Amino acid sequence: MRLLVCSIVIGAVLPAASGQTPTPTTSPQTPHPVLSAADAAQHVGENRTVCGQIVNEYTSATSHGTPTFIDLDQPYPHSIFDLVIWGDNKETVGAFPKTGKVCASGTITLYRNRPEILLRDWHSWYVPSDAQQRASVP
Repeated sequence: MRLLVCSIVIGAVLPAASGQTPTPTTSPQTPHPVLSAADAAQHVGENRTVCGQIVNEYTSATSHGTPTFIDLDQPYPHSIFDLVIWGDNKETVGAFPKTGKVCASGTITLYRNRPEILLRDWHSWYVPSDAQQRASVP
């Protein structure tokens, strides 16, 4: 028993005394790469970041919840990925751009066989900088 206690104490003290830190048994997960709008359909159910060019925006004022649909890379009716902002979330999402490249993070879901991310607040989207755009290109 004394041998076990001494081994544990020496094992904990020796690396600290030598300036070494013990190697963790698990490493932090590397973040997932940013997806293109075209690749999003292969990741349904995953919490990911999708980037694309805003090509169309439509607010359905007569639909329940007054959703706004933002098509990335391909316009409706041939859209390949949508961002959806429900009327109740428009204020918390903030001033969403009308044009340009945008990235959104959240769970990718399917609606009528089309992948989408629901935007709930301003934390769920960003306009990428030039450096971020260059870094995300494979």
